[in-house]
Amino acid sequence: MTRRVVVTGLGPVSAIGTGREAFWQGLLRERSAITRVTRFDTSQTHAKHAAEISDFNGEKWFPPHRLKRLDRFGQFCVVSAKLALEDAGLAFSPAEPQERVGVSFGSALGGIANAEEQCRTFVERGPRAVDRALALMVFGGSANANIAMEFGLMGPGTTNSNSCASANVALGDALRIIREGAADVMVAGGAEAPLSALTFTAFDHIKTMSRWQDEPPEVACRPFDRQRDGFVMSEGAGALVLEEYEHASRRGARIYGEILASTLNNDAWHMTSPRPDGRALVSVMKAALEQAGLNPEQVGYVNAHASSTQMNDANEAECVARVFGSAAEGLPVSGTKAYHGHPLGAAAGLEAITCLLAMTHGWLPPTLHLEETDPGAPPLDFLPKHGREAKVNACLNNSFGFGGINSCLVLAKV
Repeated sequence: MTRRVVVTGLGPVSAIGTGREAFWQGLLRERSAITRVTRFDTSQTHAKHAAEISDFNGEKWFPPHRLKRLDRFGQFCVVSAKLALEDAGLAFSPAEPQERVGVSFGSALGGIANAEEQCRTFVERGPRAVDRALALMVFGGSANANIAMEFGLMGPGTTNSNSCASANVALGDALRIIREGAADVMVAGGAEAPLSALTFTAFDHIKTMSRWQDEPPEVACRPFDRQRDGFVMSEGAGALVLEEYEHASRRGARIYGEILASTLNNDAWHMTSPRPDGRALVSVMKAALEQAGLNPEQVGYVNAHASSTQMNDANEAECVARVFGSAAEGLPVSGTKAYHGHPLGAAAGLEAITCLLAMTHGWLPPTLHLEETDPGAPPLDFLPKHGREAKVNACLNNSFGFGGINSCLVLAKV
């Protein structure tokens, strides 16, 4: 059984804005939220920058007894789901459990930052000082569990950990669950709260993060720019409400768009470097277009993974050009991580929201800080520095992760 799946609610939590309208205004401002790290000492790391959500306060969202059981990662999960459900006009609660509503979430690292802090507490003050709820916070599956308990969602529940592709994978899983008839509504997306000294240092050691030292700090992330030198870590969450089309129509829901396809494969090559021949990346995008029933000419925008690393950005641009062929010339492709940094497993959730808002409002977000592309770069329109108005009926959202994980989502207007 195949059923149409649409998106009726958006719940972004990001450094440029929390909530649908604040996030959209953040995109329109065309300013990055990347700054020098303030939460811990970076004097011994090469990387110095991140996109911190400085205005997020858990006390605004939760009573004290709930905060005792939710670390920052858990708070991001639940708040993003709450925002998405409110945006969709769905008032679920544990008082009336919903057996046809489920949760599909993703996270690369889950509660690792909180575990790091508790490890320090253990070493300095001993076992009795460790948070009694640590075991309930640190595992990745706490994402779907906390959301389900908060809103009484008794349908299918899952959390994947597919690195930086996690949110796209979660959206694809939710798509299939609804298509197959196992649920009518799914809360899907990703969350990440990785900004801690040990995690930051670990990524610094493998030389994947930007080592930009000069001013302004936001230039540390410059997707597709010739001088790019690595990604900039951030935190946040992006939840979406996915709903069976007839179910949404019957209740008069606002529909942002339809998810036409979700594909997934692996480079089978290297933990951090893309497969040089681009074979898997080309395949995952072609399969998405085929599943969606679209020709390349029908896609008006690509939100690229564009992490701002040398090899990955170049490889992605070349593969997009190969997939789109003659339609690649002038095709709008932007890397929006320059706005809010790279929140790892949450990235694709925020980027799917970006795609849907871009189609809704008829405005494509730019690739900030892009001054000069690589010599010989394909003739894509990378939307340097400033966005522009455009009518788009379908877009493609790429999201890739360590280990060669490649995911692709196709979204379209209804």
